Amino acid sequence: MTKSLKERYDFTDDVQVILGGYSLAGLFSLWSAYKSKTFSGIAAASPSVWFNGWEEFINNNTPLSKTIYLSLGDTEEKTKNKVMSVVGDNIRKQEELLKNDKINTILEWNKGGHFSDSDLRVAKAFVWCIENV
Repeated sequence: MTKSLKERYDFTDDVQVILGGYSLAGLFSLWSAYKSKTFSGIAAASPSVWFNGWEEFINNNTPLSKTIYLSLGDTEEKTKNKVMSVVGDNIRKQEELLKNDKINTILEWNKGGHFSDSDLRVAKAFVWCIENV
């Protein structure tokens, strides 16, 4: 039998576990919010919500994490790449669905494109989660 993260490391129930990442790791973190109750918070900085099938997934699933941070660069949706240009609409839809599900969430817009200040954006995401779980 597979042990949960809290069982494996003998965490007490009050330990808050936050999962997060940038770009595709941000999308994985969001996906994990729908698949596991382990995570108290999700820090999804510039998540790849343009990914094929993501909109259908979020329309048909409910998140299990109760605190989710979202961010995007203010020029990310202005790409000429047709597939990736939906990232802005998709992140807005993500925020709307999370709010409808009564998830403690925020969508922050950062200056620049996808590759601007990724380290600072991830740090900001984790800080928000730590302060809000």
